[in-house]
Amino acid sequence: MKPNTKFILWILGAFLFAFIAGRFVTPGPVPAPKPVHAPGRAAAVYVQPIKPSQTSEKDISNIPTISAAPAITSGSPSGAAFVQAPVNRGQQTPTTSDLTISELYQLIESNPKSIANVSFINSENIVRVERVNQLPSLVKVSDVGGKQALLAKLDKSKISFQTVEPKVDPIAKLISENFGTILVLLVIVGFLIYSSRRAAKQMGSITGMGKSRSKDVEKLKDSIAKVTFKDVAGCEEAVKELRRVVKGLVGANVYKEFGAELPKGILLIGPPGTGKTLLAKAVAHETGGSFEVTSGSAFVEMLVGVGASRVRDLFESARKKVAESKKPHIIFIDEIDAVGGKRGGGTGSGSNSEREQTLNQILVEMDGVIGNQGIIIIAATNRVDMLDDALLRPGRFDCHVSVDLPDRAGREAIFAIHIGERLIASDVTLAGLAHRTYGYSGAEIKGVCNRAFILAAERYAGRREALVQSGMSAEQVAAELVKETTMVDFDEGVDFVRYGNPDVAKQGRMKIIDKKNTAYHEAGHADTAVISPDADPVVKITIMRRSKALGYVQTMPDTDRVSITRQQALSRIVMAMAGRAAQEVFLNTVDAGASNDFQQAADMAKRMVTAWGMSRLGPISVGERGEGPFGGGGGHAGFGQDLGNEIDREIRYITSTCYKAAKKIVEANRERIEALVAILMHKETVLADEWQALLKAYPSKIKWEDLTLPEAEFTEEGGK
Repeated sequence: MKPNTKFILWILGAFLFAFIAGRFVTPGPVPAPKPVHAPGRAAAVYVQPIKPSQTSEKDISNIPTISAAPAITSGSPSGAAFVQAPVNRGQQTPTTSDLTISELYQLIESNPKSIANVSFINSENIVRVERVNQLPSLVKVSDVGGKQALLAKLDKSKISFQTVEPKVDPIAKLISENFGTILVLLVIVGFLIYSSRRAAKQMGSITGMGKSRSKDVEKLKDSIAKVTFKDVAGCEEAVKELRRVVKGLVGANVYKEFGAELPKGILLIGPPGTGKTLLAKAVAHETGGSFEVTSGSAFVEMLVGVGASRVRDLFESARKKVAESKKPHIIFIDEIDAVGGKRGGGTGSGSNSEREQTLNQILVEMDGVIGNQGIIIIAATNRVDMLDDALLRPGRFDCHVSVDLPDRAGREAIFAIHIGERLIASDVTLAGLAHRTYGYSGAEIKGVCNRAFILAAERYAGRREALVQSGMSAEQVAAELVKETTMVDFDEGVDFVRYGNPDVAKQGRMKIIDKKNTAYHEAGHADTAVISPDADPVVKITIMRRSKALGYVQTMPDTDRVSITRQQALSRIVMAMAGRAAQEVFLNTVDAGASNDFQQAADMAKRMVTAWGMSRLGPISVGERGEGPFGGGGGHAGFGQDLGNEIDREIRYITSTCYKAAKKIVEANRERIEALVAILMHKETVLADEWQALLKAYPSKIKWEDLTLPEAEFTEEGGK
């Protein structure tokens, strides 16, 4: 339940309690009776005040009975005094007789002397009639007009009567008389509380704004999946380093014997999805100490100084836990680049100033005057180039652990972990899966497996339903079907992770000309992909429409590559340009489908020029554009305007020359491309075996050496 709802319910509950409690308040002392004079009489009648606090038939029946009065004649000058009869206190619930208003009128007219007294109850349309030697009667009158008529009748007949004020609970009276006002006040108070709490939630409460936003794993251990180092594969060096840290934390004395100190900070560096957070989870369950998790963005706040306060609170809390438990404490900071970026790019105010103050506080807490014995910080980032140099020096993040993309053996181990005990078909091998997923991260491999299992489950459910409808029993169905995942399922998982979900419905609605454009486009890619001697083999060519592509050509190297040569870089640019070139040569048209190809070609050419030294500008590396005064791009580029113009010209020279080479290749291999397009238009997908058969049937009529490619000789003139 929300806090504001609880508060409003507390207020309503307090009013309800006060109302109920007031009903049981003991009445105060009974005041002395007051004389009530019947109209037209000189004698007085003393009336006992009514005791109950609520007016009901039971309460009215408790009005004291008045004894019969002596007979009075109409001519009596002064009348006789009525004598108060003793109250019958022994009866808890006195009985009454029934009497209607018409019978009362008839009694007044026929025998008024038999009526000793009539009591009117204010705010009630009920009167009590006391008669001589008879039980009292309760008579209901219609309304106030009926009371007035009865009063006139009694006065005319010289019959004694009195008015009784019922005792009313003061709290109930207050609430009933001011219910609307109280309700409005409650609504206003509730709205103010809701508004204040909503504002506090958006900006952080005043008292807790400087508190750390870290999460204690010990308190959340039931909601966090248990992960150990056995569940981590593909990053053996990182696991080895973290095992050393855990071993030191759990009490290995060999380090103390040699005077070795464990690192104060461990920085996990690697691209997204390689298992950095997974490694932190493994450390959380392997170590016997406490563990806290936070992120770089959790420190930065709109208000300057809040981030530094949260850092202080985080380390103070860690020191207390170490002192109380006598066990080590590990702090994991994910995406530390959000707060640990290089200083000096700000203007001294705003978010940059807050980020720099937070970073300064982290630096002081990690290696300052106050020691942090027993506290180890593990951080993760995929942008180590953005981190401040002070964070990377020894004494802070001493140990840098690289968590790279897994190699072939690592991919096999990751597939083995995710497949586990599940049944797979005989055509599925870990080596084959590892070969099909070159360049995939651990997270992507998990996605491949999960997609394959989903497809296998859907296929199994469909076949089971079909067999049941055919009349087979449950035992026969169980014996007929096998819960296995096939290579087709894993292939679809591989494509799904990189290229998205297949859209069969839109594929069927595509025009023939659009399919032909796509077919020639992909055929151009495939044909040029095999021209270079170092080209990666083609494993799939398809024009099946997916959410991320209209078609694609998939290549996979035979072995994992650790570097790239100039010839391989140029072959990739030529392959990227060949899609547009094939459309221009065979269809004499161009469309917007080559935009992503151009981007890939430009990125590769830029790296060749600015980072790899593979252009006519020679062996230079100029890096990326730096940060501006407000973050992001726009800062000093690290080179002058003249060199920048030369770089732009060289990139255009490489891409345009490669485009001409791609156009020359597709013109020379017309027969092979036409044959491939015919197959694609018929079945939409060509796999490696069928493609190899095409290559043998239609040998290439041009060689890589016959192409005019971008020059690489360094000259003083550069690209001029």
